[in-house]
Amino acid sequence: MSENEDHNSVSTLSIAGGLILPRLKVLGIEQVYVNSGTDFPPIIEGLAEATFKGIPFAEPILVPHEHVAMGMAYGNYKVSRSPQAVILHTNVGLANATTGIINAACENVPIIVMSGRTPVTETGRFGSRTVPIGWGQEMFDQASLIREACKWEYEVRFPEQLMELLDRAYAMANSTPKGPVYLSLPREVISMKVDNQKLFSKLDFATFESTPDVDKIELLCDWLEQSSFPLLITQRDCDDESSFRKLNALIEKYGMATCTWWATGLTVSTENPSHIGSDPQLYLEKADLILVLNSPAPWQPSIHKVSSKAKIVNLGPDPLFSRFPIRNFGSDLTISGEVSAIIAELSTQLKKRNKIPVDKVLKRKNTFTGQDKKRSDRTKVVENSIKYGVITKQAVSSVLGQILHDFDSTVFSELGADLDLLGRTSHGSWFQEPYSGGLGWSFPSALGAKMANPEKLIIAIMGDGSYLFANPTVCHQVAEALRLPILVVVLNNREWGAVKHSVLNMFPDGFASRMNNVPLTSLEPSPDFCKVAAASNAWSQRVDVFSELKDVLLKGIEVTMNEQRAALIEVIVETTQ
Repeated sequence: MSENEDHNSVSTLSIAGGLILPRLKVLGIEQVYVNSGTDFPPIIEGLAEATFKGIPFAEPILVPHEHVAMGMAYGNYKVSRSPQAVILHTNVGLANATTGIINAACENVPIIVMSGRTPVTETGRFGSRTVPIGWGQEMFDQASLIREACKWEYEVRFPEQLMELLDRAYAMANSTPKGPVYLSLPREVISMKVDNQKLFSKLDFATFESTPDVDKIELLCDWLEQSSFPLLITQRDCDDESSFRKLNALIEKYGMATCTWWATGLTVSTENPSHIGSDPQLYLEKADLILVLNSPAPWQPSIHKVSSKAKIVNLGPDPLFSRFPIRNFGSDLTISGEVSAIIAELSTQLKKRNKIPVDKVLKRKNTFTGQDKKRSDRTKVVENSIKYGVITKQAVSSVLGQILHDFDSTVFSELGADLDLLGRTSHGSWFQEPYSGGLGWSFPSALGAKMANPEKLIIAIMGDGSYLFANPTVCHQVAEALRLPILVVVLNNREWGAVKHSVLNMFPDGFASRMNNVPLTSLEPSPDFCKVAAASNAWSQRVDVFSELKDVLLKGIEVTMNEQRAALIEVIVETTQ
């Protein structure tokens, strides 16, 4: 068969492993992030066969570390909302990917994760063990590494199961609530020949997206109409641009105070008049109705006090967060559904009823002070850096925010920028590290986002500890190899600032607070991050004088846009106080 012949004329028998990438293409997955190993020969041979025969397949993207591969799939999904897949190497590759899988589970990111399983037979079968690691990598229960973080997992037992299991994995990952799934691929099984006649057949399983109960939405409308001071707390991003616009219009029209406490995604513009900022305290105390929209931890019970008269409504694809062993924020009304469906139905019902009087809306709005505070804070942090001759994370956030007003951009912040000081106004323009806290997230995720949208300015801003956790050598190699010109900003305070802050928070007058250096938090001596970036042809520069910051940030953006190569800016910031 020639390379240009139609794919429908392929032989009826193929190596099972060779059907994985073509079937993923049928499922709508365009790229697969891959870290290969000795369990991959059937997949690689099948890829070569598909190339020779002109069979379409999902493009394999070689990534030299599994954590980076998972982060790229995460970031790609957040920007494209397209299904993702990752293929890894046996148990050790799966172990390296575990942090990324936990992050994806925490944020309901649907990724089909696959890894080979070392051959279970020592000899006698095609695909049996051929190298000593076949003994060292065998586990009694390989899937136990990631089972708690996955919605579904299975091991392929027979080659004829493979395509239907891929279909089921896809449907499970992309159904409400979305999340990662895992499929184990034993080498002997995927080395067998299998009938490929159904390779291009339609998906065996339809995905499921839940919609809200209309009666419950109408009850919520009753409560909103009766409420003197409703508060919306939102922490994750909207499903799409339309939902973002509808929610922004809704909160402004009806005077609904909206707080983005520890937001991992953007649901409303920080410049919306109803956006009160990231601290809910003052509004929690007087709110008589609190809407918790897809928010895992809407407030901090140890510091935030909620009015005893407030009704609490939890809304989202998994509104009670069934994966979280403890989450006791209460719920007087629970509404399940995809965020886009909830926003659409709520917006429709409120508009149809049209029962909230204008004077009530104005009275609600008169209490909002969030915009004035943000404008003041953005100016103040810059003035302080000029006055005291130091660069702070807050000042970097403010300066970067001013610059980004002129660019279509997305920021992936990991212990980096402050959302209120940065300011973000559009759908998909802000992502923060998930609550699972798997560090090294922003750099790989930004690379995946750039793959999804090559024309957009993508920025990864992070602390020095997060940069080290990201496997930066691999990230920079990938950026060069795949021509992904993103801007990386490393805020280097030479310490584990989050750990230090936590210690001083818990023990403000303790022994650790009296020490010059809090134990187990220092990252001195700090590597030369500019040299790490330069090793993979990235432009890089260090900034330790505040007056130079804006020009260097603009230069970094210019390099990514005009020279089409990655840029890294290391900003020396003050340590945690």
